[in-house]
Amino acid sequence: MHSSIAIKNEPNGNTTVLSDPVSPAFTLKRATVAGVTVTRSTAVAMGGGLVSQGLKFLIILYVARHFSVSEFGLLSFAIAVNAYMFVISNFGLNVFGSRAVAQSGTVSWALLAEICCLEAMLAVFGLGLAMTGLRFVPGISPLEFRLIALFGLSNIIQAGLFDWVFQGLHRQEVSAALNILWQGTWLILTVAGIKLGFGITAVPAGLCAAALLAATVGYLWVRTTVSQSSRLSTQVHLLHRSWRRLRSAAPLGWGTLLMTLIVWGDTVAVRLIKGQQAAGWYAAGNRAALALAMLGTLFVQGAFSHLSQTSRESQLAFEHCFARTYADLAMLFVPTALWAMYYAREIILLLFHRVEYLAAILVFRMFQVTMLFFVANTLLGTGVLVACGQDRTFRMVLTGTAAAFLLLCPLLTWRWGIEGTAAAVLGTQIGSWLWLRREVGKLTPVRWFSVLRWPLAIGVVSITACRGLHLSLGAGFGVLALAQFSQLLARHRILQGAQPCQV
Repeated sequence: MHSSIAIKNEPNGNTTVLSDPVSPAFTLKRATVAGVTVTRSTAVAMGGGLVSQGLKFLIILYVARHFSVSEFGLLSFAIAVNAYMFVISNFGLNVFGSRAVAQSGTVSWALLAEICCLEAMLAVFGLGLAMTGLRFVPGISPLEFRLIALFGLSNIIQAGLFDWVFQGLHRQEVSAALNILWQGTWLILTVAGIKLGFGITAVPAGLCAAALLAATVGYLWVRTTVSQSSRLSTQVHLLHRSWRRLRSAAPLGWGTLLMTLIVWGDTVAVRLIKGQQAAGWYAAGNRAALALAMLGTLFVQGAFSHLSQTSRESQLAFEHCFARTYADLAMLFVPTALWAMYYAREIILLLFHRVEYLAAILVFRMFQVTMLFFVANTLLGTGVLVACGQDRTFRMVLTGTAAAFLLLCPLLTWRWGIEGTAAAVLGTQIGSWLWLRREVGKLTPVRWFSVLRWPLAIGVVSITACRGLHLSLGAGFGVLALAQFSQLLARHRILQGAQPCQV
């Protein structure tokens, strides 16, 4: 194992060579403490994400049950378009800002103003771009335009949601609280609006109002975090400083834009090639997996500030933080994905209460595998490449992945329908993982497959028991919960050993 690490901060063109002048025993102790801290942070982020994403998923379920399959497909298309508008407005700036706060340990009003100004202007640009481009797409209804316009307005409001500040400061509980407030308010307003007769437009309208409330609370909260001295150091030329900030964040921004193309382009392709009803079936098959994948993203987000910080401190500390995050993700997601594949039919009926959605069973099962690769790619891309400042490499990988996706997705969708779309997404995620694995191997050694043996064994044993005993969905979930609890106990004992951060 090397005692130093050279990481090139590509956006700024600086190279920092890190050495470890202290004893290996002290370094291991420091890495151990960092590993314990990163587990605590990811647990908070995961718990908060579970609640916030659960509230968001309840909105999807309520709409799917309340409206027809065609109307659900219409909303799913609007959400997919909004994913592109949102990533244009965000453009990687939240991750860029969180990394800057984590590595400097301070928050300045200059950084807050620059990122807020940039995200608001980019949100307006993204909304205008989407509305203009869709004018040339046949078959887009006036209702879809209204939904997309309201979603675009919510992105402008979200520019003032400073949850990324608290992520950089290792205050994951504050970030989680803001997101729970946001999603919970959105759920309440959506249900109230639909019951009052506003129809499906209540969904994006409620999002706008909920985002405004969360942004207001976030601003009041962040005011207590920024020191008075950093307020006084704010310069005058905000637009000029914002432009320089945008140029620095551009490689990361293009990477996140390409990632969104890969994640949400499939729904757009299904809607345009196969119609609204097919889009509704496809959404029923991939929504649960995307929700779980978002939990994985939040888990990585909880570890991101620690990974960014340790990448500047020592090779050993970074390796231990990464290994801890990788092992925890495998423990949580691999058995769950295998179990969900076995109970696909029962889960779809439970969630959507309609037999029409059973047409999405194969898509549902394929997306459980896709979800695992998506989570792994988030860890390797954001948790390693971005945390280490390798933004251009991150963009390069996603550019190749997006090119393959744009070739495969329309072709397979036209040929095999929604199952072909799911196959295209899975194939591109596997290709991205292989590429990311090669790039990450240049920065840190990883025991790729040995970590997966125990989670795979737990998953296989769980579904074998469920199949052998002919257990219902509820009883089968109890088996999965017991298996996961056993994993947690075993993991806890390992972490109490002499080298708790090693995997």
